[in-house]
Amino acid sequence: MIINRKTFLQTSSLAVASFLFPNFLKALTLPEAIAMNGKTLIILQLSGGNDGLNTIIPVRNDIYYKSRNQISIKENDALLLTDEAGINPNLKFFKELYDNGELAVMNNVGYPEPNKSHFRSMDIWQSASDSNQFVNTGWLGRYLDEACHDCTNPTQAIEVDDLLSLAMKGEKNKAIAFKDPEKIIR
Repeated sequence: MIINRKTFLQTSSLAVASFLFPNFLKALTLPEAIAMNGKTLIILQLSGGNDGLNTIIPVRNDIYYKSRNQISIKENDALLLTDEAGINPNLKFFKELYDNGELAVMNNVGYPEPNKSHFRSMDIWQSASDSNQFVNTGWLGRYLDEACHDCTNPTQAIEVDDLLSLAMKGEKNKAIAFKDPEKIIR
């Protein structure tokens, strides 16, 4: 089963509520697990066809409305985050997270001298390297190498995907990736 973006967003509240946590995740409570102090970082990367301007709407930007007159989200329909930005009305759950201080938006993120290749740009983003560097580890993987050098279980970081992304690969530690969370909890 491939999880599409819409299905993931619709069921993400279940994941946040820990209904999808299988038994092997109990390893997170072991002494060698990274000390989380009751906090969990969830990174939601919408790769591919996500329309960032209709996800986080620049409600005060005339160019947005002029350029997208057929597909723009009207200011009255957007769920306002700030005076300048709103969130798509179909993302009410994310608005609640934002209001509770549990969600941050990093909009218009880029890097100097952008590469025109989608694949190279993804490598640069996931490795947090300069555009002229080529590295085989990702920024989260390097964090795991530093923070989890004594960990014996690979469950400190989990990716829902069919392949482990570069971001999650360290020199010594890597996250685990799985495609279908429902198969794990059966």
